[in-house]
Amino acid sequence: MDINLKTLKNHEDWNESYYFNFHDRNNDLTAFMRIGNKINKNEKSMFFFLMTPQMIAGIKLETPCDDKPLNIAGLKYEEMSTGEWKLKFDGSIFDPLAEVLKEFKVKMDITWEVLNPVMDYVDCVDEKQTEMSSNVVSEHYEQFGKATGTIEIDDEIFEIEALGERDLSRGVREWGSPKMWMWINSEFSHNEAFNITKLSIDEGDVDAGYFYTGSVNEPLIKSDIDVEFNNGIPSAFKMSLFNKKGSIYSVDGEVIRFGIIPVDERMILIETLSRYIWDGKEGYGVAEFLVPKP
Repeated sequence: MDINLKTLKNHEDWNESYYFNFHDRNNDLTAFMRIGNKINKNEKSMFFFLMTPQMIAGIKLETPCDDKPLNIAGLKYEEMSTGEWKLKFDGSIFDPLAEVLKEFKVKMDITWEVLNPVMDYVDCVDEKQTEMSSNVVSEHYEQFGKATGTIEIDDEIFEIEALGERDLSRGVREWGSPKMWMWINSEFSHNEAFNITKLSIDEGDVDAGYFYTGSVNEPLIKSDIDVEFNNGIPSAFKMSLFNKKGSIYSVDGEVIRFGIIPVDERMILIETLSRYIWDGKEGYGVAEFLVPKP
């Protein structure tokens, strides 16, 4: 295993990725962002998007690597202490679908604090599944938390009190390797949240995640997800999530709005704000779908 890991770390597409999202119910504002470093390829990349009922806008770009791996194009992460991060952005984002270029000037100053223990996907998969997922990621950690601070869009300031998810992954990131993946999370309260990843490759599916209900992360080992599509874009989905103890969580999801991020010539990344119903409770979170271009 050590030899395999060493080989993976020397791969051109070895990547370290830091992702955050959060949704503020009061302002109906969603933010999602990622910084990735492919040091063997001398490539640092980012995206930063905001979604509201009035706008869906963002920015995506790549630069050469430098000595500031968590700072790129106005987006900056800083780990203040264990479980607390500063997320900042100062720059312009754009409506990717506007016929005429539409720019929004944004300043963000957010403190992101964890609400559950870190979930290591190793707790969910066996050795075969680990090998199956090695061309997408070999280390994968999840955690949900709360986000507080301000976001200024042009001249309007939003006071943010939100819940969201953070994701840290290390490994080979070849966007074209999977046939599809679904990465879905929701926060129902400060004490209830889940995350599930379903990776579909030629050899089969790899499922992993957690369901947290105020005490421990229950590892999820299997997911049945039935997705409805509208013109190639997910619109709704029903999920049965199975944990190691044999419990089943039944969750319904409905896509509220979405942003599209091209990743290569074949695949697109669709980031959605979705509404969830579980056990009579309503939650919100991001559902991410990597799918072939329609």
